[in-house]
Amino acid sequence: MTATCTVGGGIARRQGGAVSVAFALLAVLLLGFVGLGLDVGRLYVSKTELQNAADACALAAAGALTGANVGQLVAAEDFGTEAARRNLIGMQASAANVTADQDITFSATLGGSYSSRSGAAGNELNMRFVRCTLQEANIPMLLLQVINLLPGQTVTPATAGATAVATLAPSVSNCALPLAICKKPGSSAPDFGYARGEWMIGRFNPPDNLAGKFKWVKFPGYERTPDLAGLIGGSGQCDLSSASTLEPSTGAINSLVDVWNWRMGVMKNSGPPAGAFVPDYTGYAYTPVNWPDQFNAFADFVAKRGTNTPWNGLPDLGGGWQATTSDVHAAGADRRLVVGPVVDCSSWDEGGTQSQPVLGWACYLMLNPVANPNEDMGLEYRGPADDIASGCVTSGAPGGPGAGGPKVPTLVQ
Repeated sequence: MTATCTVGGGIARRQGGAVSVAFALLAVLLLGFVGLGLDVGRLYVSKTELQNAADACALAAAGALTGANVGQLVAAEDFGTEAARRNLIGMQASAANVTADQDITFSATLGGSYSSRSGAAGNELNMRFVRCTLQEANIPMLLLQVINLLPGQTVTPATAGATAVATLAPSVSNCALPLAICKKPGSSAPDFGYARGEWMIGRFNPPDNLAGKFKWVKFPGYERTPDLAGLIGGSGQCDLSSASTLEPSTGAINSLVDVWNWRMGVMKNSGPPAGAFVPDYTGYAYTPVNWPDQFNAFADFVAKRGTNTPWNGLPDLGGGWQATTSDVHAAGADRRLVVGPVVDCSSWDEGGTQSQPVLGWACYLMLNPVANPNEDMGLEYRGPADDIASGCVTSGAPGGPGAGGPKVPTLVQ
């Protein structure tokens, strides 16, 4: 009996050892499966974070592809990089990484060849699509490291990536300045009687002989004239559409002159207006003195943007005004190509005040600063705001090809 018990105990111990080994292997596998689930979830979060950053990057960069700035790819890369880095990755632990002149690329067509900023040199103004490609490397696979305990198995840190492509497309809602272009009698869309490049000369509060060119207007929700200053100094009124109706408003307010001029980097000696946005990439002004043709200064304007040329002193505003430096304009934005509504102003020219519907959206170039509301201000008509060749871009909700609103950044991939 004693021998039998000894043999039986040995068998039991051997069986127990085998069970222990099997349990250990199963435990490793079970932990591996648990780790797989957790780490796949970690990768999913990383992918989502990166996609958000890539989408923001592409949308921000696309806003610079107006065809109206020879330095637009530099601006696009700066905008895209800043937008991407504001999106945190790594479980919201760090900013997304963007490699300069590599991760943001450009193409003239959606399906075309994409080039880096430097690779597209000489063809900058034709670039209409931007692609942001972001990665997060060395994502730790924490619990999957258990699988490394199995013979011949190795789990290394993972890499996640995301890509987004954006361009400018017509909108269903948009932002615009409260300065309406008056359609010419008997005209119709898309240009309402204007030639692209045509100059329109007027004033903040135009006298009768200048009626019919453009009008200051009140958008829905803006009942008080002083609100014009905030709209002109900022991004205009947003959430507008072709269903909006407008009323005329006076622009004969000195504070409007300050914010109008600052868009060109022209300021009073006391400094820029409080809370003002940055000025345009260039403050170079166009008047009949330096542009006697009074037609199509746009090409020269694009070139002046490329060198961040400041205000050239035209017109003579008298004492108390000064120009900013080229460095200020280099850090500027798109502030002189402006979207505005097109309205039938005929009843307003006769003293009427009733609301008028928006007939369309125009793009115009702000030509010059003014000393006071009684000085002539010039606009150059650049075409319908939904035409990419106009150079205008604004903010709003994108629509389909037939949306008809001004161009806004939109994701296409």
